Amino acid sequence: MISHQTFLRKTARLFITNLLWCVIVSLTVGFSSCGRKPIPPPEEVQDQLGPVSDALKVDLFFDATLSMKGFVSAQTTSSYQRAVPLLERGVIEGWNGGQATFYKFGDEIAQLPGRAYLEAVRPAFYSDSKYNKKTLIERVIDRASPDHLTVVITDLFQDNADVNQLSDMLKQKFISNSLSIGLYGIRSQFAGQVYDVGSDNYTFGYKSGENSNTYRPFYLLAFGSHADIAHYFEVLAANGLSNLPESHVLIFSRHLTARPASFAGAKLKSADRISEISSSNLLSGAYKGDRVKAFKISSGKPVAKFGLELPYNAALTNVMTHGAELTPEVTAWRGRDNGAAQLALEEDQQARNAFQASARLTPDQPPFGALYIQGELKAAELPGAGVYRYRLRLRPSQYALPEWVGRWDMREEEIKAWHLHPQDFDGSKTYNLGNFLGTLQGAVLSTTPPEVCDVYFYIRVDK
Repeated sequence: MISHQTFLRKTARLFITNLLWCVIVSLTVGFSSCGRKPIPPPEEVQDQLGPVSDALKVDLFFDATLSMKGFVSAQTTSSYQRAVPLLERGVIEGWNGGQATFYKFGDEIAQLPGRAYLEAVRPAFYSDSKYNKKTLIERVIDRASPDHLTVVITDLFQDNADVNQLSDMLKQKFISNSLSIGLYGIRSQFAGQVYDVGSDNYTFGYKSGENSNTYRPFYLLAFGSHADIAHYFEVLAANGLSNLPESHVLIFSRHLTARPASFAGAKLKSADRISEISSSNLLSGAYKGDRVKAFKISSGKPVAKFGLELPYNAALTNVMTHGAELTPEVTAWRGRDNGAAQLALEEDQQARNAFQASARLTPDQPPFGALYIQGELKAAELPGAGVYRYRLRLRPSQYALPEWVGRWDMREEEIKAWHLHPQDFDGSKTYNLGNFLGTLQGAVLSTTPPEVCDVYFYIRVDK
């Protein structure tokens, strides 16, 4: 017979053995029969810049109105004339099997056969009365195919009604469908008349001087995917457009980075009353991504804080100009045990209110090299112990148009003064440029606002 003391010793050893086994499994796997269950990993990131198309059809529309004639009437070969032959080369060199189709437009639209588009470098191209009166870009937008890359070659002179109509059409047809608008502005020699200037449609004569600051701008206005627009502009620049006296590129898009910033290469700069743990201790399955940080908070810690520095190394060029301050968008879930093998996620407003985040890019001016996130969790205000998931999306707080837009913008008050003194007319500016580009930027921000970071924090709060 087993003595009472022997029975107690065996029972104690068995209890300790089971307890140690439970602790070991919990530490190595992160979960155990003692009550810890995994929680689902994050969804795959969706907001990455798509690839350049393998093959592409490019439709190019030449503004054939009279105001464009001055670009080909100077006594020297103008930047405009040098750019025209490069447009087809950019398609051929940019895409294997790329197809370029050319049109002229004004009051109407007509396809140009063969290589007839090269006539755009000669004055006669702008003498057809069926096309040379009004620059009706809205007809080009209406005809444009979202599956193609559309490029409009124009001086972009528009009144306020034109700006509102064009911006709304571009928003509905392209921006709302996650497509982009690109602008390649180029200064060129000019000698001729400029028509439909200002709300009163004045006409001024203008001849640029030897200084490139006096050259008149023309534009390549492109509609399509961000990657295709950027690629086409890069090929054009490499083939000679970058050698012209002054040019600028701006792309309006939901993409400011090739991919949102993640925790790859991130550094934990500070941690107060919170400890970082391996995400494998919390997540179900073998998560191999880089968008998760896992933490734990011990009992009795009413407020926990942390600071993280993330590399910011995927920023795109020629995108909308923004500041260093970022606006956080936080969503919170609580892990619920519903009897399944893993915890279920339930969105929780109380958990959301307990978490505060702030973020900014560094340095204070672009080009930015790092992103700094500070988080504060008021654990005492959480619904209780358990596992919580927080999604943090960051967007720039402020935007501004590039400096060159202000220099190239022609304002209404200037036109009224020039009407009294026509010899002072400054044809190196574009009427309503700032209004048009500002409206396009506003359309992007109200429809598909860009994100620069999309990450998750998984936080275990112990009893």
